[in-house]
Amino acid sequence: MSKYLVFMDLDGTLLSSDHKHISVRNKAAIETLQQHDVRFYIATGRMYELAKITQNLLNPEVGLITSNGAVFDGVSGREVTLMGSKTVELAYQITQVNKLPMMLFTPEKAYFTEKIPHFIAQNAGNFDEAFGYKEIANLKELQQVAGEITNGVVLSRGDMDELEQAKAKLADSKLLRLSSSGPDNIEMIPLKTDKGTAIQQIQWEQHVDAAHTFVFGDGMNDLGMMKQAKYSVAMGNGVKTVKEQANYVTDTNEKDGIATFLENFFKDEF
Repeated sequence: MSKYLVFMDLDGTLLSSDHKHISVRNKAAIETLQQHDVRFYIATGRMYELAKITQNLLNPEVGLITSNGAVFDGVSGREVTLMGSKTVELAYQITQVNKLPMMLFTPEKAYFTEKIPHFIAQNAGNFDEAFGYKEIANLKELQQVAGEITNGVVLSRGDMDELEQAKAKLADSKLLRLSSSGPDNIEMIPLKTDKGTAIQQIQWEQHVDAAHTFVFGDGMNDLGMMKQAKYSVAMGNGVKTVKEQANYVTDTNEKDGIATFLENFFKDEF
């Protein structure tokens, strides 16, 4: 049985600023603590198959919370919460007003409704050159997959007013939970679902309480999980609100903030 649980966001937290690499020091700290019954989880807005790319940089013992909590590794297998066809179709209608790019995800597949500039998609943390995306050309095509969607992200093309208008309409629907991994996107998640709800379920399944739980994050979509751990840790590069909500602040992702905190905490324990 695990003594501690550690949940790590990816972009801006575990990964370097290129969104692809884990430092040698962070990897070593994780592997060392895994030998002492510390269980690690990636906790990300990325879809399941895309998050596995990062998991493969570590090891299979690292669990996954993906799609902002809609898809995660439970003790009996992968657990999935869907957005619902009605919600997905409404999001499509709202984003089509100003042709805002929208990316929609199942655990294994990804779809887009408008052509997405490479740098925007990459910065949203939902893009990998080796991963295929299918275009949704119209509502009829969307309806064929709407019942499989777990989460989505709406991206700005530079006009923040358009993004705010879409966000207001989505919020008014009361059909989904909204968050953000950055100022230029809207994360869409099923109601009553976020990284924090996934952590609660894992804590219950693993019989590990908040007093033995760590979370590391930097963005607004990490706020939910900050409430589920005694050791809620904001990255030095994190947004102001996350730093205010967290119980601790560590170094930046580029300065191995996760390893810095864990090495200091466990230096006399193991």
